[in-house]
Order: sequence, then C-alpha cells, then structure tokens
Amino acid sequence: MFLIPSVKVYSRKYSKTKQFVASTIHRFLTGTFGGYTCASGNIFGYFTGTVAEYDELREFRVAFKEDEAGSKVPQLQEFLARICDDIGEECIYLECGEDAMLVYP
Repeated sequence: MFLIPSVKVYSRKYSKTKQFVASTIHRFLTGTFGGYTCASGNIFGYFTGTVAEYDELREFRVAFKEDEAGSKVPQLQEFLARICDDIGEECIYLECGEDAMLVYP
C-alpha cells in the first residue's frame, strides 16, 4: 500500500515529464502485479518539515505471492522513487506487510 497526493495523481502540471501520473501508475501496477485497488475519500495526512503541510491522499494497494516479495517489493520501491522525483515529492509512504517505510527519489 502506498499513498500519493490526490492532486498530483490526476494533473500533468505536477509532473516534470508532463505525464498523467495516474496512467503511469496504472500501467506499472497492472503490468507488474496484474492489478491493483485504489481508494480515495477521507484519506489525509499532516507532515512537518521546513513548513507544516497537509495533503489529501490517494491510496493504492497491490498483492503478490509471498515468494515474490524479494523481486516485487524492490521493483515497487524503484518505481515509487521515480514517481517521487517526477512529481516533486520529498518521499512516498509505503507499507509492505507489517513494515512501513518512506521511499525517496
């Protein structure tokens, strides 16, 4: 499961490459995992850094066989690092099983 600011998912203006990030995510997740689920609604977060920030977020979930974790998780981390860089995020929140981490560009 990973979270991305909703506004950056559906607007090309936040992408350095001027892509629709939603389409990029869709292609990667369907091609790599065979599908995904996406949730929106009352998902938000507060973050501190040089300034306090608030974001409304889109939640994406994928599943894979336990024996695929060694290859699928690194692929997802690399993909999220590229997305993070493309949309100008400092990091992207990722949960894998019981582990939570931040993925940086």
